[in-house]
Amino acid sequence: MINSIFEAILQILSDVSSRGQHGYDAVVLLALLVNYRKYEVCTYTVIELLGCFLSQGMGMVVHQALTEYNRQYKDKEEENQGGFFSTLTSMVGSMFIADADEKLSVQTNEAILLALYEAVHLNRNFITVLAQSHPEIDIAATPITPTPTTPTTPLGTTPPSLDNLMVEFIVTHMMKDFPMDLYLRCVQIIHKLLCYQKKCRIRLHYTWRELWSALINLLKFLLSNETTLLAKHNIFHLALLVVNLFNMFITYGDTFLPTSNSYDELYYEIVRMHQVFDNLYCMVLRVSTNTGQWKEAASKVTHALVNVRAIINHFNPKIESYAATNHISQLSEEQVLEVVRSNYDTLTLKLQDGLDQFERYSEQPKEAAFFKELVRSISLNVRKNVSLNTLSQDVLLKEFSTIS
Repeated sequence: MINSIFEAILQILSDVSSRGQHGYDAVVLLALLVNYRKYEVCTYTVIELLGCFLSQGMGMVVHQALTEYNRQYKDKEEENQGGFFSTLTSMVGSMFIADADEKLSVQTNEAILLALYEAVHLNRNFITVLAQSHPEIDIAATPITPTPTTPTTPLGTTPPSLDNLMVEFIVTHMMKDFPMDLYLRCVQIIHKLLCYQKKCRIRLHYTWRELWSALINLLKFLLSNETTLLAKHNIFHLALLVVNLFNMFITYGDTFLPTSNSYDELYYEIVRMHQVFDNLYCMVLRVSTNTGQWKEAASKVTHALVNVRAIINHFNPKIESYAATNHISQLSEEQVLEVVRSNYDTLTLKLQDGLDQFERYSEQPKEAAFFKELVRSISLNVRKNVSLNTLSQDVLLKEFSTIS
């Protein structure tokens, strides 16, 4: 029986007419079937799943569903941006930590997200299927013309898009009900992308300053809300991951940053925002030198900051000396960059091991509980919303009889 179900789903997804009528439900059913007793017994073969997950029809259904979700969110956003007073309220509200319930609320399409996850998890080539241009659904595709001497990624525009998505998440979810688990995943995704770039020597022409700024603002948020956040979370683990991202850029940036100027800009940002790193060091030093729950976690951050602090302590006096010698009260960015470029030779950094290593994703056992709860939620939602009243038995039987 299970074999014929997969064949039927594939036939629905392959036919334009049936896909338009039943494609969404077929993808939801596929997601639920894949997760049926997932950790107990395998009721399907990889060949059967690949047939569905490599189907362009499935890519179209997923794309349409996610496009509709984005449209709903955009409409909701526009509804909340009407008039001067609404804008003023939003501006004032953004000065403070946002509450979770103040965010725009749009019903998340859990079933499609689960289907997308399973497709990518079981077959990495599904990304290619999803990213292809389909005339039926008018997917806009922007080709990239790579520099001949620079290796390019097989995922096309995906890494920059992912970086943009991660940056957007970082800057828009600093709230009282802090989503620590999602922030950890977000930073780990960025780390894995950097590791991939380093390994393959891929130089993405990306505005890295936006990422650095977002990460520094995240550290500022952790510092400003230390007491509140520590009551619920180990903020030192997240701070360590963020600092190690900067260490990754410092140590290996020359292998994946697009130009030498990008490396100069990294040092400029670290020096410019030195107060944040100074405050972080003071905080973790205070916690690590006292007995308490977070002593060891804070100590790891202290050691991770060694190169960041070396950069700050090396360049700050030279920048101040340059300003005093030239009688300039406030240096321009280009002047600071000039000081940075002319003083690399005397900078001493420590080699830090393991920066380009990461824990590979494994669904079981860490994520098993999450997916069981997610599937249960989707099943309940499907049962609540499914309706066969609009379809006569004659029509259903006629459609089923055509499935070979």
